[in-house]
Amino acid sequence: MLVKKAMKGEVDLFTPAMAVQKELMSVPDFSSDNSDDFFAAEKKALQNAKKAILMTAGAAVQKFMNNLDKEQEIIMNISDMLIELFVCESVLLRTEKLISIRGEAAASLQIDMAKTYISDALEKINLSGKHAITAFNDGDTLRIMLMGLKRFTKYEAYNTIAARRRIADKLIEEDQYCF
Repeated sequence: MLVKKAMKGEVDLFTPAMAVQKELMSVPDFSSDNSDDFFAAEKKALQNAKKAILMTAGAAVQKFMNNLDKEQEIIMNISDMLIELFVCESVLLRTEKLISIRGEAAASLQIDMAKTYISDALEKINLSGKHAITAFNDGDTLRIMLMGLKRFTKYEAYNTIAARRRIADKLIEEDQYCF
């Protein structure tokens, strides 16, 4: 739907997609984010995931133009990327709201859930992007796009096993769903 609107000129997706392609050819920014925001790393990761989606969708549109609707698998992979991003943003906003109400200590398990989900979702976004990109690229273009995808879907290491155990321990202790 969004791509159709972009093809009709109702939504400008091409300018941001071109900006992402330009950024892809530039030197990566290695500066650390000194933000006081508790979820600064997650927000940066989600911003970069948006760039990965724009890069993938933009390249698909450039390659197939008006025939993109016949490439259902590519559309499915891009849709999967968008769905994961939407859920991540929702999870992050809900967790931030909970922290503002209860405080960080009282919401520690929800923070674990949010970080675990975001970690897993970025892996899924990477995988879906890889499937889409390899469907219509090869050679140097494929390598460059896969490097860009990896760059835009990286996330700092998070011990999801320990987080899942803390969440499971709480559920076992309560003997019911308590979140």
